[in-house]
Amino acid sequence: MAKDAIETVKEAEEKAKKILQDAILASKNSKQEAEISAEQEHKRILSDGKAEAEDIKKLAVQEGEAIAKPIIEKGIEAAKALNNLKDEDLDSAVNIIIERIVNANGNS
Repeated sequence: MAKDAIETVKEAEEKAKKILQDAILASKNSKQEAEISAEQEHKRILSDGKAEAEDIKKLAVQEGEAIAKPIIEKGIEAAKALNNLKDEDLDSAVNIIIERIVNANGNS
């Protein structure tokens, strides 16, 4: 009877040892799976973030171009207008400027 009890205890110890080994192995496998899953999620989040940043950048460039376009067009029109001035108009403008400078300094 004592022999049977000792055998039963040994079997229980072996089962417990096997259960512990299986649990350790399952824990290692779970850890590896969690690390792989975390790395995949990290990559996905980075990819999504980069895509979102690129979309925001494109939108900002479009908005900037939309704001700048009328300003550039106005500058081009002003440049064309200056370019199309006749010599008489330029001479008249120069004379007016000279007159104001001379009158302002009192050297008349």
